[in-house]
Amino acid sequence: MATIELSIDLGSKFITIYQKGIGLVLREPAIAIATKSRNRLEIRDAGYRAESVMTGSLGGARVIAPIKEGIIVDEEMATMLLNYFLKKIIPEGIFMPRIKAIVSICESSSGSDRRAVEKCCIKAGIKEVTLVESGLSLLAYTNSIGGLFVDIGGGKTEISAVTNHGIATGCSVNIAGDAFNNAIIDSLYMNYGVKVGEFTIENLKKSALSFYVNDEGSYAVSGGSADGSPRSLYVTAEQMRDAVIPLVDDIIEVIMSVLNQTPPELSAEILQGHIRFGRFSPHPRTYRVSRTSSRTPRYASQRRRKRNCHRRRKVL
Repeated sequence: MATIELSIDLGSKFITIYQKGIGLVLREPAIAIATKSRNRLEIRDAGYRAESVMTGSLGGARVIAPIKEGIIVDEEMATMLLNYFLKKIIPEGIFMPRIKAIVSICESSSGSDRRAVEKCCIKAGIKEVTLVESGLSLLAYTNSIGGLFVDIGGGKTEISAVTNHGIATGCSVNIAGDAFNNAIIDSLYMNYGVKVGEFTIENLKKSALSFYVNDEGSYAVSGGSADGSPRSLYVTAEQMRDAVIPLVDDIIEVIMSVLNQTPPELSAEILQGHIRFGRFSPHPRTYRVSRTSSRTPRYASQRRRKRNCHRRRKVL
């Protein structure tokens, strides 16, 4: 029987799958459109196709995001979604191949959270599941003997001081891409009385949010006003920066707290080997903000979107 080896990242925003010997085979949003049939949910669309469907045209269906803040909140839907994606990358045949997978998890995950991930993978058709903390997979990717790794995802930020023998100390906070979106939405509503949708803010954040002080760009967005009428306005990079900078300061504070708890020998290695950012939102100069605060050199990935999967390739 043929064996397929995969590395899987079950993120709050994206599910990424790497196949040994082929490369990156899937990276799609971790959402699905489900309809109820015979008292059970069935997936109608998932991934990018589900993301492209307008909310008003769903009819009796509903959009489900089974993974939030790095934790599986809907076990049944997460299993169905993972099985849906596996069928897209595994060729159909008389004999199904044996699937082995390395799955990245948050180091702060509790025992029940880890069991939920393992259970979903097994139900989806994976025969052998190995759970690896994201900090250790990032260590394997960089081929270093240790360092401080900052992994900013969609729902959670993980900071961990890692050595070849394991994670020395670490922390995770629920401040990440979703929190940035909510901060910008709240700021626009408080200042202009306009409620902008999450999908619009997500695209605006990726394309326009900048931490350069001299960035004077402005961008048009549309939303609903307090009285329900549609309304458009121009949002500047400075307004978005002012909305999210308190959250960036909170992340920097957590980084400094982890550094204070790091053993002296590892601190010396961090000074020599730099702080490394893993999954990171494509915001210009964000990592320079943390460099200025912690006075420590660091690297930021040049290919941030694919790095999260390639680092698990090293573990695989």
